[in-house]
Amino acid sequence: MSTALVTGSHGFVGRHLRQVLRDRGWDVVGLGRVDRTAEAAADGERYIRADLADTAALTSALDEVTPSVVFHLAASPASKQADGATATEMVAGTVAGTCSLMSAVASTARPLVILAGSAAQYGLLPIEENPITEESRCNPVTPYGWAKAAAEATARAFSGSASLPIIPVRVFNMVGPGEPPTTVASAFAARVLAVGAGQFEKVHVRDLSAVRDFTDVRDIAAGFVDLAERGTPGRVYNLCSGRPTTVGDILDGLLAAAGLDRDVVHVLPNSGGSGNVPYQVGSNARVAAEVGWSATIDLFTSLRALLTCQQQVLR
Repeated sequence: MSTALVTGSHGFVGRHLRQVLRDRGWDVVGLGRVDRTAEAAADGERYIRADLADTAALTSALDEVTPSVVFHLAASPASKQADGATATEMVAGTVAGTCSLMSAVASTARPLVILAGSAAQYGLLPIEENPITEESRCNPVTPYGWAKAAAEATARAFSGSASLPIIPVRVFNMVGPGEPPTTVASAFAARVLAVGAGQFEKVHVRDLSAVRDFTDVRDIAAGFVDLAERGTPGRVYNLCSGRPTTVGDILDGLLAAAGLDRDVVHVLPNSGGSGNVPYQVGSNARVAAEVGWSATIDLFTSLRALLTCQQQVLR
């Protein structure tokens, strides 16, 4: 049986990743904050409390678990920007943990590291440079994008100097059950449910024309495991559906799932803002050809699952 150590094991992606690993017969060990201990125990899994900035603690954890693969999901989330986090805080929270982890990996049995990155690393590219491949240039426009780019560069520096096996994965927009409230789909879902419950008359939104590449989080979790099992260390892989989807399509899908008409939507004036990326769609050709992964869950199914999950939380 293979053993996986998962940082950020009880976050949005981590919960689904752990399920995929268990379903495929992996032994799963979580690693992260103290307040996740009881939750992990309830799932019947091992959980190690360790600060990602503490290299000694991480080294001890790796020596104890001896994993064949480390899935590194933990980082300062993009939502931190909405909470007013500075670029310094974003980079420090994302890069410091990656640096400590790679230092610990270098001093132990050197397991494969699956490094979770983001499409925010590609940032703002002209529409004609889409779909975005792994060879596309990176042009981050947000602190989160720069932080993820710096974390990947840090891990790849360790890989080059210490011959560590890593697979950087650039994940495009995720959607599905358990999605945090700060994402666009989850925020829309909350507003749609509020209108459905009679708390508001309208769903107030801004510009709905931006195009993104949405993939169900459960497909993404399966992609991480597929890469661990069949990916090539040192290769960068995109995980994405390759489907251009407008933000308006997301809202329409949620309205349909809730049984509401489009006439409950009120479009507010667009506030614009720096960091706006009007069009971003990825290519999954490499991961499909080399690993055999592709998105299997359609968008409406993902949105319906998101809405159902939020309804259950509200009960």
